[in-house]
Amino acid sequence: MDRALEMQVFCTVVDKGSFVGAAQPLGMSKAAISRYVSGLEERLGVRLLQRTTRSLSLTDEGRQFYHQARDVLAMMEAAEETVTSAAPEPRGVLRINVPVSFGILHLAPLWADFMKAFPQVEELW
Repeated sequence: MDRALEMQVFCTVVDKGSFVGAAQPLGMSKAAISRYVSGLEERLGVRLLQRTTRSLSLTDEGRQFYHQARDVLAMMEAAEETVTSAAPEPRGVLRINVPVSFGILHLAPLWADFMKAFPQVEELW
């Protein structure tokens, strides 16, 4: 498994306080979350979370790992931000969902200037 994803899943479980709470923001099932955490614990050879039917708590090893994993994830995010923020042009998908009347009155007059500023943009109709 991807170590960074394992860390992300584990930290999200801790932040949200449950496997179910972590599932939605990560776009995964509870079973997938459980597999990632179990795989991480197995790979590390330690139990990171103490689980009962009603609660979830960090073990001492889990607490140490959580803080270091948070730091690693923050450094990864900072490294990516450094590179992507240096990119001079916007990228990605821009979706705008507005009533037709608003689009005609307020957005249509801006469209030509936008297309001149970013000629590489393809229209998706």
